[in-house]
Amino acid sequence: MEKLRSFMMILGGIAVLSAGIELWSAPAVLAAPAPDAAAAPAPPVEVDCNKCHAGLTIRMKVVHAAVSMGCPSCHSGIADALKVPHKKTNTFSKGLSAEQPDLCYGCHDKAKFTKKTVHSAIGMGCTGCHNPHASNNEKLLAAPVQDICFNCHDKAEFSRKNVHAAVQMGCLTCHDPHSTDNPAILVKSPYEICLDCHEQVKKSPHAIAGFGKAGHPLGGEKSSKSKGKQPAKDPKRPGKVFSCSSCHNPHSSDDIKLFRYPAKTAMQLCTNCHQF
Repeated sequence: MEKLRSFMMILGGIAVLSAGIELWSAPAVLAAPAPDAAAAPAPPVEVDCNKCHAGLTIRMKVVHAAVSMGCPSCHSGIADALKVPHKKTNTFSKGLSAEQPDLCYGCHDKAKFTKKTVHSAIGMGCTGCHNPHASNNEKLLAAPVQDICFNCHDKAEFSRKNVHAAVQMGCLTCHDPHSTDNPAILVKSPYEICLDCHEQVKKSPHAIAGFGKAGHPLGGEKSSKSKGKQPAKDPKRPGKVFSCSSCHNPHSSDDIKLFRYPAKTAMQLCTNCHQF
């Protein structure tokens, strides 16, 4: 009897030890955490703006690269695009992230638009000339270049009896549409830009004063003992430097040789500045 009792105790000990080993080796099962009422809100639902605004880009030749970045990249001020009409979270027009041109400077180098001479159209906003979404014209222009320019510049000034060939080549042949370090937003100095097409003018005296005398100075510079070479002033147009356009209209004229002032001969033109 005593031996049976001892045997039963040994069996009991083995059972307890086995249970402990099994419990120790089993993987821990953690209870699922209770929902946290203060947890971060779910991210906003992504909205396909094309469902309503497909007309902004459909069948267009040139699409703004910003469109592929997603509408919120520019229109971050739209609170919930699912709600129509859209409510804004800021005071900028159309829920934009910023007003023009600052919004555009997020991708486009501001230095190219803030040089010495800035086209006044920049202050009117980039969308005055460019479509922000898509266009059938190059550079996302709202219309062909010439038509865009004539929105602000009087077409009559460019369509007189004699039209400069450069006008037919397009405004951007001579002018930068944004800003430059030259007057009249020219891509080069007035003297250099004329010589691009009229190189022969530099090779011989131009507008000579008489037999054997040197031609009229063309470079628009005047020598000064104290200051060296300085831009010469246009005697007839205050605030402008002397250049080819002091005598010739760079766009169009009703007189020969694109003369800026009424004249039938070169001598008549000279009398506008010189007394004989």
